[in-house]
Amino acid sequence: MDQPVRIGFIGMGSIGKPMALNLCRSGLPLTAWARRPEVLDDLPSSVQRAQTPAELGRNSDLVSIVVFDDAAVEEVMFGAQGLVEGLVPGSIVLVHSTVPPDFIVDVAERAHAYGIKVIDAPVSGGPNGAELGELTIMAGGGAEDLAQAKPLTDVLSTSVIHLGDIGAGQKTKLMNNAVFTAQLAIVESVVQLASELAIDPQALMRAISASSGKSFAVDMFRGAGSVEVIASGAAKPALTKDVSILRALVESDPLVLQAAEQFVKSMETASK
Repeated sequence: MDQPVRIGFIGMGSIGKPMALNLCRSGLPLTAWARRPEVLDDLPSSVQRAQTPAELGRNSDLVSIVVFDDAAVEEVMFGAQGLVEGLVPGSIVLVHSTVPPDFIVDVAERAHAYGIKVIDAPVSGGPNGAELGELTIMAGGGAEDLAQAKPLTDVLSTSVIHLGDIGAGQKTKLMNNAVFTAQLAIVESVVQLASELAIDPQALMRAISASSGKSFAVDMFRGAGSVEVIASGAAKPALTKDVSILRALVESDPLVLQAAEQFVKSMETASK
């Protein structure tokens, strides 16, 4: 009987932790590593704890990385005792972090020298989608590599969309996040308009959530209640980073970026 595919997982943030917990329920052999070992305490005892990314690599065929930014991906992959020191040729690394497209291309090229395959695989769906295994994966890379990663992506996602070569997934995720951030700017604007028109903002958002204007941005704003609350959470650093990366990629000044940057400014002002 074939041995089950061994999974390695790095990144226990607001998306990564529920992804890891979902993988725990899959029955696949799982090894995890975190810079702060205590964040692994919620994982079952059946999950192997690695002391370094290299050790995790030695125990994995497929690895998911869900860290915050390109600096963290760089450290995990190529730093001291990094993944490339442990993974064997033919192993596949899925980078779920949102990073600059040229960076992920560079990561894939350097990993190739070790015989390691990289899939550009940012995700969308939030903590709830991560826990339920209902994330969307926006994939860039080789179609054969993506097919080999299916035992992992089948657990994490209900929608894997192959968008092209390495970098295509990141470009798509950045545009998705720009749309979401721009929508938050629109919701902020309509809340201000509601006050001007003597309509209770929360009642307005309940009505929109049940109507054609419904969106994840409306639901998020409705749950938070204010820009200040949104800015105090994980959205501010993540959306600020992603909007900035997209701005650096384009020469035009599209409306979506203008609106997204407006909401980034609103979060910055609200957090002062």
